[in-house]
Amino acid sequence: MGVSGSQENSEKKPVVLIVGGGYGGIQCAKLLDKNGQFFVILIDRKSYFLHNVAALRASVEQDFARKIITPYDRLLTNGCVVQAEVISISNDSIQVHGRNEPIYFDYLIIATGSSYAFPGKIAETDITKAIDLYNNIQEKIKQSQQILIIGGGAVGVELAGEIATDFPNKDVTLVHSQKTLLQPKIFKEKLYINLQEQLEKLNVKIILNDRIPLPDNQHANYIEGKHTYITQNSQINITADLTFLCTGARVNNKSLLNSPLKSKINPQTGRIIVNNYLQVDGYDNIFAIGDISDKEDKFAFLANYQAEYVAKIIPLIENKKPYPKEYEVHVNPTILLSIGRNGGVGQLPNKNGMIVGKLISKYLKSKDMFASRYRLAMNYCCQNQSENQSAYLNRLDSVRSVLSFTEQDAQNLLRGLPAKELELDQDFI
Repeated sequence: MGVSGSQENSEKKPVVLIVGGGYGGIQCAKLLDKNGQFFVILIDRKSYFLHNVAALRASVEQDFARKIITPYDRLLTNGCVVQAEVISISNDSIQVHGRNEPIYFDYLIIATGSSYAFPGKIAETDITKAIDLYNNIQEKIKQSQQILIIGGGAVGVELAGEIATDFPNKDVTLVHSQKTLLQPKIFKEKLYINLQEQLEKLNVKIILNDRIPLPDNQHANYIEGKHTYITQNSQINITADLTFLCTGARVNNKSLLNSPLKSKINPQTGRIIVNNYLQVDGYDNIFAIGDISDKEDKFAFLANYQAEYVAKIIPLIENKKPYPKEYEVHVNPTILLSIGRNGGVGQLPNKNGMIVGKLISKYLKSKDMFASRYRLAMNYCCQNQSENQSAYLNRLDSVRSVLSFTEQDAQNLLRGLPAKELELDQDFI
């Protein structure tokens, strides 16, 4: 069990324990640590924060993994970060592997997130080994000529875009069980059309409404070696020497299964049931945010919203002040996808669901994948940050601010782009 930061609560401040160091966890920890009223303990099984929004870029770009895998050791000023695996959670404490005594809390924030097949996310706990895994997958991609991606959700789509952009001579096939990429009928039709067109321009072969049968015991993140697959519906033969499995996230709720909170898990989703204040049902001092919460969609920027709300409500409870208004659920479908470093498409959360194409997506996300912003959030200096960013881009501080910008903001951004680039595409679609 490793500990970084202040290890002693000498002033006997109320303890806020945060389980999970993903997007919501680090945001909540930073805000409550800055508040100064609490002793904040962040617990994660890894020694580093993974900016997984950018993880697929690390699969193709040399040394990019070092920009998105950042130690927790500079995150908190007053509290501490504990590297440990939580094995159980009770009403007033948690138990971690390798420690006999429980860790008690006054307030608990469960932010355990979800797991996904590598390279979308990673389970490795050691930072050096994690970086090596991304370097190794880069070599495997370089050495492969025929690459199959099973699953056309956001991860599969972005992985296909990264590989096809950096290695245009490789044969990339994407198989998806739905009739459109992503989930049908959630976003505007223009988004689905533009997304597929961009991938096909990169020579990605897309097979929709079909499946690749795999053995039930297939748990690998990817499959090496030459294999020939036959699709279930169309009986299409596909030969690949590297196969990626991009099919679905798994909620990290293992530590809850042997605790009183087990009864608060939604049996259909595996997520924790929370009220309109993001409190676990029946508890005033226990909260759940991010992927583990059953509240709203699962995106990094929404986890940030929830973290900010909880970081606001806990001091009010401690100081016996009235609760704020209930958490406002964001219901407008929102997404911002990169298609390699030069493309992308998005639907923004304004009431009209504005669709943006590859130019705005490139300048908002695809070029840097928010890597420099999250490295700064972890109190590490940016690496290779452009000195020529427009004034507009310099005031975009997070995924949240990017996805909340208005149509006028987008027009302002376009006015700041080089004229030659604007001639390439009509970005609003």
